[in-house]
Amino acid sequence: MTGRERVACTLAGESIDRLPVLPILHTGFATILGVPLGDFFSSAETMARVMVEGCREFGFDGVQLSSGVTAEAEAFGARVEQPADGPPILREYLLADLRRLDALRAIDPSQGGRMPLFFEAVARVVSSLGDEGFVLATLRGPLLAAAQLRGVEQILLDTIDHPREVEAILDFTAETALHLGKQLLATGAHGLILGEATCSPNFISPALYRRLVLPRHRALIGRLKDAGWQAVGIHICGDITPIIEDIISTGADFMDVDYQVTPEAALARACGRIALRGNLDPASLLRFGTPEAIETVTAALRASVTGTQWILSTGCDIPPATPAANVRAFATAARS
Repeated sequence: MTGRERVACTLAGESIDRLPVLPILHTGFATILGVPLGDFFSSAETMARVMVEGCREFGFDGVQLSSGVTAEAEAFGARVEQPADGPPILREYLLADLRRLDALRAIDPSQGGRMPLFFEAVARVVSSLGDEGFVLATLRGPLLAAAQLRGVEQILLDTIDHPREVEAILDFTAETALHLGKQLLATGAHGLILGEATCSPNFISPALYRRLVLPRHRALIGRLKDAGWQAVGIHICGDITPIIEDIISTGADFMDVDYQVTPEAALARACGRIALRGNLDPASLLRFGTPEAIETVTAALRASVTGTQWILSTGCDIPPATPAANVRAFATAARS
């Protein structure tokens, strides 16, 4: 089987020859290949080359591309600083004044900031990999995008002080994700994942997630699939145990499982209902662990999830400066 077939069949619950391996790894590829992150985030050609070379170097079944959490805010005109060797840094919140929301509605985010660069990079990777690998494109979900427009702490305070305005912002960012998702279809990407770190139960209560975000996740994912996406996933960091049932109810095809959730706990709730991806610790294990420890933990994970709809990965982003030997240990053990 090709990597693309292996991932697609896993998502569909069809038979596979082995578990697919598709980690959350992009900036880590850049540092391994000696590419400054400033170059990685500023050139479609460079981003695409890094992702393709990284995928082939480690024998992964696909790649996940991301232009960083600031991408949507920058696309609407927010001032962003690009360090020489780091991810983009947001320097202003466009909705510090809530009255600016109407002005943002007139902007096409697919044409702003580095969004065209990201679209081009995704298309280049699809063209280069063909059926060799499954290409997954990342957008920010409604709450994470709202936090980048208003401020993380402020948007939470607003749920108490300005609840109607929060609803309006979330409607706007959900429509933004839908618009960008529809535009991304033209790149040929095989799947789309919505990053929603701020929906973590470690960050907001499950009750607040269910009231404010879950209805929008359900509607957004349904509309993305109606638009033509065959695979839509959702990434929420941390211990998602209290909201696993809610995530399943969104209609997503797969969800990421962070290392705070055991595979057994995730499978007990989700097996046969949604595909899962995870869930090695990206920092203490992949970044700072030894190849021997990584091989042992990866082999144990593989054994515990074999026979299920599981994509082997870390639970969150593998950090920059992760040693190549550690990534190789994971890749080798995951494929064994």
